[in-house]
Amino acid sequence: MKGSSQKNKILEQIQKQRRSQSRQNDSKINSLHFQSIQIEEFSKEIDEYLKSFSNLQQLGFQRCKLQALNNLSEYKNINSLNLEENVLDDGCIKLIVQKFPSLTFLNLKKNQIKELNEIEQLKQLDQLTHLFLDKNPACEDENWTQKIWDLLPKLKALDGKDKKGKIVKEKTTVYDEDEEDEDEDEEEIDDEDDDSFSISDDEEDEEYSEEEESESESNKKKKKVKK
Repeated sequence: MKGSSQKNKILEQIQKQRRSQSRQNDSKINSLHFQSIQIEEFSKEIDEYLKSFSNLQQLGFQRCKLQALNNLSEYKNINSLNLEENVLDDGCIKLIVQKFPSLTFLNLKKNQIKELNEIEQLKQLDQLTHLFLDKNPACEDENWTQKIWDLLPKLKALDGKDKKGKIVKEKTTVYDEDEEDEDEDEEEIDDEDDDSFSISDDEEDEEYSEEEESESESNKKKKKVKK
């Protein structure tokens, strides 16, 4: 009965997301996010239902009191997984690597991961670039961020920041575009600065005409003196 109740709650949220995405065909839905459903552990029934979304690329279960990721199949197409604010422990890392091999984004913030060394298993996720891990017991270590960077050298962002502490957006492509925009702005500023020091053709003509007038006046004075 518990599995059916969980599935019904999931169905309710899927219906809402269908409406928000204007999609009626499950095969076209590429993003599903669930919040505050007391799942604790996935049933095979839930797994089979999730597998019916053949185009699913982003999946999230936030504040669902998840304790484990057992009974889930392998989801090769999913590149973004959000498991923020559950009760997942160190054992979830191995299952994430096995069941979600194509992840680029992973959010494990506010869980019960205690050992930083367990995180090294994520190195097997070749495409993983964005990781959220803050608010886990393992993060009480004073130098935990540096240890994660050492364990996962391919990361581009840890808890939303790069290795130098600069804020990074979730999608690196967007972040790169922002950098290009900044460069364009700088070029515009440089151009303006150059213009401020240049003299227009009109201004040069005015200066030249003034010099001509002053020369003609001096010549007139000289002629008068000769007379």
